[in-house]
Formats: sequence, C-alpha cells, structure tokens
Amino acid sequence: MKLLPLTLFTLFTMAGSLLSNAANETVMYKKVDKNGKVTFTDKPIPGSTPITIKTNTNVVDTPKPTIKPKTFSTPEELDDKSQEPFKYEVLAVDSPEHDQAVRANSGDINIIVGLTPSLQPNHSLQLIMDGSPVGSQQKIPYFALNGVDRGTHQISVQVIDDESKDTVQTSESITFHLLRASRLNR
Repeated sequence: MKLLPLTLFTLFTMAGSLLSNAANETVMYKKVDKNGKVTFTDKPIPGSTPITIKTNTNVVDTPKPTIKPKTFSTPEELDDKSQEPFKYEVLAVDSPEHDQAVRANSGDINIIVGLTPSLQPNHSLQLIMDGSPVGSQQKIPYFALNGVDRGTHQISVQVIDDESKDTVQTSESITFHLLRASRLNR
C-alpha cells in the first residue's frame, strides 16, 4: 500500500511532463512536389513528411525599436535661435481691397490690417500711404484716415520694432480709388 502513492505520484509526474512537452511542440507536414513547390500543412497528405516544431520558443526576429536620445539645446544654440528675426505669417491690408473703388465724399476712410499672429508687445504698426508715413505708430490694426483726397492711392503697413525703431516687416502695397463728389458737378 505504501507503494501506491509513490507510483501514482510518479505516473502523474510523467504524464504532466509528457503533456507539457506536447504543449510546447506541434507537428506539421511538409511535402515537396515534382516541380519543387513546398507545401506545409497541419494535416498529413500523401507523400508528406512530419516535422516537429517547438512552439515554446520565439522563432520570429522582431526588430528592436530605435530611440533617438533627447537632445538638449546649449545656451549658444538658444541664443542663435532667439536672434532669428520674428516674421508674421500674415501681414496685409484687408480693407479696402486691392483696386477697390471707395466712395467717401468726406474723404474719411478706415483701413483694416490683417495680422497673424497677434502683434508682439515690442512691435507697433505704421501706415504708409503713397510712400509716406501717415499718422503715428500704433498697437491696433485699425487706422482711421480723415480728409483723404480723391484719386488713386497706394497703402501698405509696416511693423516697427519699438526699441530699435527698425522695420521688422512690410506688407504688400494695395491700390484703392477714393471717389468723392466734385463741386464742379453741382
């Protein structure tokens, strides 16, 4: 009777070992036809040979990801980047439109400037009409002109650095035509 538990233990250990080996292996079948075409299958076919494949090992070589090390800028590189001149993505006269006829018998006209991104704190806008600055530099993109003579005019806007007084950027010029009633037509 003392032998029975030892025999049962041995039987279960061997069965477990066989089952674990069977779980780590699988049988595939390989057949090569007369033209050299190789066929693999999990079911036996006439003329195939059994192949035992271990399933507990990884047979696929997975590429290791390459991680770029994070680079830190040196103070000199940061200084070089900060010295690049700032550039507005959009700097344009939005109103009036190019080649637009504007009726204003009083000669008063509003100029609207499109600016992206917003005006930087150390910048100001200067309106240029017919090649000369008009009014003073300002921080808002709206200009109100009074008493403009009738006729064709060219306007552009400049961004001025408040500290150095240098021109940072200039918009393209647009042309508009101011129409005013003439006293001759009365």
